[in-house]
Amino acid sequence: MTELVRFPRSASARAFARVLDEHGLRARVEPRGEEYAVELSTPEHEDQARILLERFLANPDDPGFRHNHWQISEPAAPSPDQAPIFSGNWLASMGLVTRAVLFLCVGIFLLGTLGQTGLYEALMFPGDWRGLMEQPWRLLTPMLLHFNLLHIIFNMLWWSELGRIVEDFQSSPQLVWVTLFTGITANLAQYIATGPRFGGMSGVVYGLLGYLWIYGKANPAAGYGLRREIVILMVGWLILCFVALDAIVANQAHLFGLLSGCLLGGVTGLWRRWRYYS
Repeated sequence: MTELVRFPRSASARAFARVLDEHGLRARVEPRGEEYAVELSTPEHEDQARILLERFLANPDDPGFRHNHWQISEPAAPSPDQAPIFSGNWLASMGLVTRAVLFLCVGIFLLGTLGQTGLYEALMFPGDWRGLMEQPWRLLTPMLLHFNLLHIIFNMLWWSELGRIVEDFQSSPQLVWVTLFTGITANLAQYIATGPRFGGMSGVVYGLLGYLWIYGKANPAAGYGLRREIVILMVGWLILCFVALDAIVANQAHLFGLLSGCLLGGVTGLWRRWRYYS
C-alpha cells in the first residue's frame, strides 16, 4: 500500500478514493489520528494516481470525473450509520443533538394533544418586547411547537435528515450553532411580520437547507451538501406557500431561515475551504 494524501474529513478521502476507483485504481481510506489517508493498492500506478490527485485538488468540479460527487453536491459516500428513513437503524443513526430535538418536539406535541395548552403558551413568542426581555428563551422556543400531525411529521423528517448531515460530517456543536442562529432569525422575522401566534421547526429546516446548500458550493472539496433536486423542491414549496398559503404558513420564518442559513453556510464554507483545503 502506498499513501497518497491525507484529508481532514473522511468524506473528502472517500470521495477521492472513489475517483481513483473510477479510473481503475484500487484504493482504501484509513484513519490516521484526526486525519484520513488514501492508500493506493497498486504502487505501480502511483504516477497516474498523483496526476488524478493534482487534478482533484485543483478543480473538484473537473468534468473528467465520471461520477462527480462535488458537482451534484451530495455526500460522496454516506457513512454506514446513515441508515435509510423508516429502517430499524434510522433513529440510532442520528447524532445526540438531532435525536434530542426530535424527542423534545414530539414530547411537547404529545403533551399539547393531551390538553396541556399552558405549555404551548409558555413556549410561544411573547406578545411584546418587554416579555421577551423578561423571558429571553422564548426567542427560540416557538420552533418546538407544532399544531397538527402533518406539521410535525413534515418538520421532523426534514430535521432528522438535514440535521444528521451537519452533525455527522461537522459536529454536534456546529448543529447547535446553526440551529440557534437560523431559529432566532426565523422567529424574529415571523414575529415582526405577523405577531406572536406561530410555531414550528420549519424555519430551522430551511436554515439547514440553506446552510448545506451554500456550504457545498463554497467548499466543494468537503464532499457533502445537498442534491439539486432537494433544493429545487424546497424552494418551490416556499414559493407556493407565499402565493397560495400565506394565511396559514409561517412564510417569513421559512424565507429568513433560508437566507440566514445561506449566509452562515457561505461564511463557514469559505473559511473552512481556506483553512483546510487551500
